[in-house]
Amino acid sequence: MPDTLVIDSAQIAQWQAQQDFDYNREIVGGGMTFTEWLMMQVREFLNDIFGDAVNSTVVQWVLAILAVGVLGFIGWYLWRQNSGIFRRQEQGETTDGDAEDSIYGVDFDTAICQAVANSNFREAIRLRYLQTLKALTDASLIDWQPFKTPTQYVREFSAACSLRSGGATVPTAAAPAAFRTLTAHFLRVRYGNFPATRPLYDEVEQLGKEVIRES
Repeated sequence: MPDTLVIDSAQIAQWQAQQDFDYNREIVGGGMTFTEWLMMQVREFLNDIFGDAVNSTVVQWVLAILAVGVLGFIGWYLWRQNSGIFRRQEQGETTDGDAEDSIYGVDFDTAICQAVANSNFREAIRLRYLQTLKALTDASLIDWQPFKTPTQYVREFSAACSLRSGGATVPTAAAPAAFRTLTAHFLRVRYGNFPATRPLYDEVEQLGKEVIRES
């Protein structure tokens, strides 16, 4: 009796040469890319749900529109959750209304001396600017409000100087220019990551004194 366990290699090779018996092609996808394989799976899934209707041009367009809508919704949701990533706060829109930027209830002289002693010139410049705002507010040359921007104060002060022209307590023409420069230094250090050095603080201090003195 012949041995039935003998493998006929020639016969197996012949079968493998035929596509009907090429099972490896079904397993590995016949050399198709992952994207092609994924699309094939999606088409088969849709065929199971919609049947032959999925091959309709109208249905394909509807599905494409729905897919775009879903992607758009996901993008909108992510934008709402992480809006800070997609937009940068403009320097001119930054307000002085943060809790730490109040001009009231602060002993400016003591706080400035402490900041300078600690070589914290960034904080010293911030405090010197706020001290100047308080002095101008007390002199009714600006109207300090938590929601206003530094640029608004520059315009208010310039307008106040023009309106008071001819009076007994007229700020000199140098006062608005000094305040404009002081504000520019404050913005660069506070919001523009400009290095705060001792020479810069000394200039800010001098500008602040000039604004108050000439006003």
